Amino acid sequence: MPTPLRNDTRKACQLTDRTLAVIDGNSLLHRAFHALPPTMTAPDGRPTNAVFGFLQMLLKLVADIAPDSVIVAFDRGKPAFRTEALKAYKAHRPPTAAELRVQFPMVKEVLEAMAVPVVEVEGWEADDLLGTLAERAKATGALVLLVTGDRDALQLVDERVRVVSTRKGLTDIVVYDRDGVIGKTGVPPELIPDYLGLKGDASDNIPGVPGVGEKTAARLIAEHGSLEAVLDAAPSIKGKLGENLREHADAARVSRLVATICRDVPLEADLGIGWGAWDPETLRSAFGALRFTSLVGKVLASATRAVPDAPPGPFVADPLSGGAPEGAWEIARGEDAARLAAHWAGSGHGWIGASPDESGAGSLFCETSGIALARDGQVAVLEGDAAATALSGALRDHMVAAADVKALVRGLHVDDGLMEPERLFDCGIAAYLLESNRSSYDVDGLLADYAGAAMPSSDDPAASEAQAVASLVPSLEERLRSDGSHDVFSRVEMPLVPVLVRMERAGVAVDTGVLATLSEETGEGIDRLAGEIFDLAGCEFTIDSPKQLGEVLFDKLGLPRGRRTKTGWSTDASVLGELGTSFPIAGKVLDYRELRKLKSTYVDALPRLVGDDGRVHTTFNQTVAATGRLSSSNPNLQNIPVRTALGRRIRAAFVPTRPGDVILSADYSQIELRILAHLSGDQGLIGAFVEGADLHAATASRVFGVPPGEVDPEQRRRAKAVNFGIVYGISAHGLAESLGIERAEAQAMIDRYYEAYPGVREFLVETVASARRDGHASTLLGRKRRIPELGSSNHNVRAFGERTAMNHPMQGTAADIVKLAMVDVDRLLAGGAWRAAMVLQVHDELVFECPEREAEALAASVREAMERVVELAVPLAVDVAWGPDWASAK
Repeated sequence: MPTPLRNDTRKACQLTDRTLAVIDGNSLLHRAFHALPPTMTAPDGRPTNAVFGFLQMLLKLVADIAPDSVIVAFDRGKPAFRTEALKAYKAHRPPTAAELRVQFPMVKEVLEAMAVPVVEVEGWEADDLLGTLAERAKATGALVLLVTGDRDALQLVDERVRVVSTRKGLTDIVVYDRDGVIGKTGVPPELIPDYLGLKGDASDNIPGVPGVGEKTAARLIAEHGSLEAVLDAAPSIKGKLGENLREHADAARVSRLVATICRDVPLEADLGIGWGAWDPETLRSAFGALRFTSLVGKVLASATRAVPDAPPGPFVADPLSGGAPEGAWEIARGEDAARLAAHWAGSGHGWIGASPDESGAGSLFCETSGIALARDGQVAVLEGDAAATALSGALRDHMVAAADVKALVRGLHVDDGLMEPERLFDCGIAAYLLESNRSSYDVDGLLADYAGAAMPSSDDPAASEAQAVASLVPSLEERLRSDGSHDVFSRVEMPLVPVLVRMERAGVAVDTGVLATLSEETGEGIDRLAGEIFDLAGCEFTIDSPKQLGEVLFDKLGLPRGRRTKTGWSTDASVLGELGTSFPIAGKVLDYRELRKLKSTYVDALPRLVGDDGRVHTTFNQTVAATGRLSSSNPNLQNIPVRTALGRRIRAAFVPTRPGDVILSADYSQIELRILAHLSGDQGLIGAFVEGADLHAATASRVFGVPPGEVDPEQRRRAKAVNFGIVYGISAHGLAESLGIERAEAQAMIDRYYEAYPGVREFLVETVASARRDGHASTLLGRKRRIPELGSSNHNVRAFGERTAMNHPMQGTAADIVKLAMVDVDRLLAGGAWRAAMVLQVHDELVFECPEREAEALAASVREAMERVVELAVPLAVDVAWGPDWASAK
């Protein structure tokens, strides 16, 4: 009989050299969709219950089995041989519900962020992909786990293949080996197609033989050995059963054919990508965009293959009140909780820990529906309007701490005007300043690392988190002060939180008509480029497949070889960029990729993210980029190109809502180079900025030894590349690739740059030495970035650490300045009669929506505010422009 996936099964699986889990994505996503309520949504309103349930199931599998690799397969149509043999095959199934259909691309995006390969092949079902992948993997000696709710897959079980099936719900799962299949069906795996040929499968419209059910089919095969033997014996079988077997013999054979899973589908898949190969920042961003923050820590922890024991020691509830051991908290609900929250009002001392209650009356992670507040050994759990009232009172009268203050306030639609930064404490941001390269800022991990305690046990996750947050504040605050990071926390990051709440709520309007036209044009452009690539290649192939592209470029066309990877020739941008100067096909592939990326990421995606108010509401993230920069997600508006024609046309779709309004852009000019001049104290750089000279022309004059008036455009272009490259610790190899010149020439340019600006060399050398000595680099305002790579024995890793150390003082200081500017500008807008709103921040640029009649005055006020944020040895400069759309405001 099938056995639960418990630790004993996990140990048995680990006896093999390697375990591969192949998941039937369609099956699991459908089951998750029907197992969880449809109230769960992403910030843009899209349902997410199926995606969340799918991930729960995946994490359950990983926890119990610990596979070395995971692959997910999806249907992409039906094989022709099945529909030709049986026209009714799956024809009765109703269309996929729109609420589920929209979640298929979402789960694939999440899987991509998790570095989990997704396999789809046109004209094939997931079952066939499972069969093919199982054949390939077991040939390498691996144990294969096929995760599916489809019983047809039991035919694939053998000595190296198991089927993992959901029994009910999401986490009640069983594993079938050969004995398990026999116990479940009465026949061995290899005879499952014969068994289905007799009994049929109503769910797939496979007819079988009328009157033959599961028990009869199993008995007949046990007695005769196979479907053909049963049909041969049909003349001697009496009664209605024999009659049906004789009359429906052809239907039985067709049913067996249709039910037989193919094991030789032509597909490409990397079986060697290990579980845990993700980039943590990418993963956090993708999960955060869907409000799956509670799962991030579990996913990251799953890569360790073991869940550590809880740290020793009692849970300290509230050090300010003397604390209370685990279990001593009193949890009040309903009217009692409201009275407790009201009692706290007016007694504004000490921190109140707050956590959103996202359980939604028994559902999982729907819109925030309530809140838990914790203080002095007591927890108040409130729902609905009472939750918003309680949080408003806490913000008005107390100091409030939370794992994510911004999400808490936005989720309950509380007035952002109640947010006073000096009375807010965001535990995630505090830990981020202490460890910007930390993989997760979940409360349970922070509690273990900074308070030496485990999460309190409670049936209410919100109550547990509120208690944990209340205990974390003193520990984190002490660490911030001893680390020298408290000033950045209190002066930069916390004042920014209410500003970001206002910006996220405001959103920015998008003209979907502009994007619809652009979608049609880019689609035509992609088709045209594909045709040109096929003409140059002399054949058609899947351009998006690195393996096929590599075979065409290097094996068929014989282009100069690049570098090999585990799966074939590398076709990344650097390889194609080098080839593009001599071989047009490489350049066209790069153009094709860029067009496809922008079309899918922005042109087609943005209209789906427009809310009922006609606006897109991105989420600004303070704890993602290790540099200190803000990032944005759902959608990510940081990476829309500004220098390409298509990028500008995408930006042109961002427009004001009110008639007579304009989009105004205020952008810091060369901010990182100005910071370099200040930090290095180099008189040449400082002089150029103070005098208002063209820095790139001035650098070209020094590097190439020509008078400033005789610098030609190519020399200026090269000098510009050196100026900005130095900020990022560029190497001679990198500069050579960037400019398309020889490495020796690039090295000579770098050497001449340092001769021209000796203070820069001294500063960078000392910065790396200091970072190696102290373990971190710091910004002008004290933002630290830990750089453990500097101690690596690997040259490439160590070189990355050195470049990071060189860059952080400039890029991190720029991030600090922009954030300070946002706070000051927000204060400016709130303190006047402006109708303007700050709606976007992209790198060094702030974007506003304002009446055209205010634009000139607003431009002057914003420029003044941004330029006086900090005092440097050189002036800060801000370029301001406005127009009918974002593209015009540049």
